Amino acid sequence: MSDFFKKNGVRWTEFARLIYFDIVKWTVVDPMHNLLLGVAKTQWYTQWIKTKTLRPNTEAWEWELSFIHNFLQSYKAPLWAGHLPLRVGEPAGGSLTADEYKFAVTGPWAIIIPIVWERFLHESDTDHKEAMKRWRSKGKSQGNPEPSPRMVEGEDTNFLRFAMALKIIIYGDSQILPNHHWAVHVPDQLIDYGPVYNFWAFLTERLNKILKNLNSNNWTGGQLEVSMMREFHCKGAVDSAVWTLSTSQ
Repeated sequence: MSDFFKKNGVRWTEFARLIYFDIVKWTVVDPMHNLLLGVAKTQWYTQWIKTKTLRPNTEAWEWELSFIHNFLQSYKAPLWAGHLPLRVGEPAGGSLTADEYKFAVTGPWAIIIPIVWERFLHESDTDHKEAMKRWRSKGKSQGNPEPSPRMVEGEDTNFLRFAMALKIIIYGDSQILPNHHWAVHVPDQLIDYGPVYNFWAFLTERLNKILKNLNSNNWTGGQLEVSMMREFHCKGAVDSAVWTLSTSQ
């Protein structure tokens, strides 16, 4: 079985012997993890934040993240839509949740990212040309890797559209992850299973958060479930009593 996994990248299942079993069609891709915590997070955090494409502020200069932070301070959205940390992209802003990525991609980032590219792309091209000159004169002979451009023209459009073809053109196939391929199956699953609200993992993740916050008293060995269930019923009884008292007045 381990050899099968190394060769094919998937675990073997006896169901695969059934002639009517379509393992691709019947494997549900969760849009929350795939699109939000996968594609969106990879583009934002891995490609832009970790590589310093979107640079933090310094005492002397205000860089790309400054434009985003200033925009977020003035961006108004209804409470039900969500919000972002004002220091997004910096350690002070913390890690974004799936809810925050959904709000960011469909709201403020769709507005501010093209503006940031328009403002800083020319500067990035100039820096890259100077880096290439230094590399050709000294770095190439010393075995240093060829410098890559910090910002690529059309990259903001690629982020907005989540276009896999443009990602291959801009970054090369070495930057394509399995998660990017899985995303192309989501449209077919929308036809098979209906809107994403029917099968994405927001509900189960929220339930996991509730369960993790229940008092377990550090029980193990089969007692954890009993302790959590008692805590759940206790809170349910308290909520019921509070509701009864509030409606009887």
